[in-house]
This record gives sequence, C-alpha cells and structure tokens, in this order.
Amino acid sequence: MSTAIQHDPGADTPLPLAQFKRFLAIFHIVFLCGLAFCLILRWRRPELVWTWKDSVLAGLVTLQAALYVLFFVFLWKPPTALRWWGAYFAVSFGIWLAEWQIESALQWTAWAYLGQMFGVLRPAMSVPAAIGVFITYFLVSFGAKDMNLWDWIGALSLAVTTTALGLFIHGLTVTSSERAKLIKQLEAAQKQLELAHERDTELAALQERERLARELHDSLGHGLVTLTVQLEAAQRLYKIDPQKASLLMDEMKQLSRTTMEQLRRSLSGLRTSGLGSQAIGPALEKLCEESGKEGALKARCSIAGGTERLTPNVAEALWRVAQEGLRNAVRHAQPKVVQLALELTPSEAVLTVTDDGVGLPKDAENKPGHFGLRGLRERVEGLGGTFVARQTDIGGTQLQVSIPTIPG
Repeated sequence: MSTAIQHDPGADTPLPLAQFKRFLAIFHIVFLCGLAFCLILRWRRPELVWTWKDSVLAGLVTLQAALYVLFFVFLWKPPTALRWWGAYFAVSFGIWLAEWQIESALQWTAWAYLGQMFGVLRPAMSVPAAIGVFITYFLVSFGAKDMNLWDWIGALSLAVTTTALGLFIHGLTVTSSERAKLIKQLEAAQKQLELAHERDTELAALQERERLARELHDSLGHGLVTLTVQLEAAQRLYKIDPQKASLLMDEMKQLSRTTMEQLRRSLSGLRTSGLGSQAIGPALEKLCEESGKEGALKARCSIAGGTERLTPNVAEALWRVAQEGLRNAVRHAQPKVVQLALELTPSEAVLTVTDDGVGLPKDAENKPGHFGLRGLRERVEGLGGTFVARQTDIGGTQLQVSIPTIPG
C-alpha cells in the first residue's frame, strides 16, 4: 500500500489489481458497517437515556465515516494521498479518542487505523505515531498513577506485540508491492519481446524477398537479356552464315538450361531458407559440399564440437552468415578455394568464411539495392555479437562473426 500511493495503483499494488480492489471494498464496508453496528447496539440498550453525549457521538461517527469515504474515494489518488496521510490519521485518531470516552465499544477503530498506518507509512513515521497512540490509550484507560508494575508490563507487551505485527504487515505490503511491480515489468518486457519477434519475422521475410529478387535479377534476368541478344543475332546470321547461327543456337540452349538450374536453386532456397530443425554442424558441412559442387571449387569445412549447446537464435544467425558468405563467394568472387570454420569458446561462437577470389567491392555493405551484408550485420548485432567483412591479405574476402553464447 505504501508504494501504491506513490506510483500507478495498478502497477505495484500488494495484490493483483482486481483482488486489491475487492479487498479494499470489503475492508471499507466492514469498517463502516462496524461503526453503524456499534451505534445501533448502544441505542438498543434498555437502560440508555438519550443525552447530549449521544448527539455528540452520532455527530462524531458521522464525521468519521464522512472523512473515511472522502479520503478513500476522492483523495486516494497519487501523489495527492501522500500529502493527506498525516492529517487523515491525526484527525481520525482524535475522533477515535473522543468517541471512546463516550462509547467504549468503539475503541476497536484504533486498531483499524493502526493497521492502515503500518501498511501505508514508513516505519520511521508509523512507529513513533503508534507509540503515541499506545501511550494515550493506556494513560486514558488506567491513568499514570493507577497503573501498577503488571499493568505497565502488560501495556508494554501489547504495544511491542502490536508494533511488531504492524511492522510485519508493512514488510509484507512492501514485498508484495515490489513483486507486483516486477511482474508488471516482466509482462511489459514479454510484450516488447513479442513485438520484437514480430518485427524480426517481418524483417526476415522482407530480407528473403529482397534476396530472391536479387537472385532472380542476377540469374534469370541476366540470362533472359543474353538470350534476347543472341536470338536477334541468330536471326540475322541464318541468312548469311547458317552454321554459325546453329552454333549460336546451341549456346542459347546451354544458357537456357543454366538459367533454369539457377532458377531451381533459387526456388529451392526459398522453400528451405532457414536452418529449421537441422543441427548446425551437419547443416554447415552440407552447405559447404553443395557450394563446392555449384561453384566447381574446393570447399573446406571445419566445425568445432559442442555445437548442440548453441541456442536456436544463435545457430540460425550463424547459418545465415554461412549461407550468404558461401553464396556470394560462389557467384561473385570467382574463388578456387572457400573455407568455413566454426569455433566455440566458453563465451562465444566464432564463424569465419574466407575465399581467395577477387575480393570485396568497395563499400559493398552500403551499396544501394544490396542488403545481404547489412541484414547479416543487423541480425548478428541484435544478438549482441560483432560482424566484420574485410578483404584478406591475398585479395580474397573474409566474413567473421562472433556471437555470445548461453549454454542450452
């Protein structure tokens, strides 16, 4: 309750907000009904003769109930409530003391106020106030001169026990409020993670469409343009050199077959673009083998043991880097040898893809219309890793990523 008046009541209430509201409603109803019940019992006593004291008592109880409703209905809004707590308790205990002198059955309201005070105020404020209430209670009840040693021992025991119970209630309230606040923070973080996952999914789909568009442009588009030019040349050659035109037609057949094969590989890559349920080690070895066959080059693969402990997000990121690095090497770098190495340390996974090709184009990562390297960097850095694309000493290209690992 103490933190509830300083922050959003729904963010850190001692109980879940709906339960806390029901608890307060029940508490308020019991308190107000208790006041009315005490008055009714007093006025139903056969020996009671109505005097001015009963009029005063009725006025005090009415004032007490009005103050209670006013505070909890209209002023219980942070941070306004914090400024009114001292005045609320001072007036309430004053009303209690006056009521008690007229009707002893109403002394129970002091314990209700003490419970509220310990639940709301800090111990530095609630304990001195409680001591003052106890001193007043016992002095009015027995008088300083009429209290013997045992009366003082009993009074002290009651005060210490009640204060200890109040501090325990305060501790429970603060702990519950902190837990409720943590739960709210966890729920908010979970929602943020869900939104981030949705954004990552959309980004991955967009990057995959862009990758497919680049591949179709580089393979199918280039092939169709070449076929168109060669068809026009063959059409002209048939009249003056049929044999050369026939050879040109054979070249076009081979080009069309090559283009169709590239299209099949692109569509196959679209269907199985992710790592999925594959183990990262065998998947990388298979990727190297397929890249070697596709580019007619030597593809060397070195995979460290223990890859099964990698989390799915880390494994997927490593797979994407290897896939993009090998694809770029085969299609653009004209290498003779491509090397892929995955090393694991207790704290990170390091993947390196190196080729001996023509090297990395200048400003390749920021080249308009080319998002492969940029997308890889964003994916890796999103996992807290580092991404480096550089030219080797012999002129080839090297991609190296390092991603922190958490044992799975």
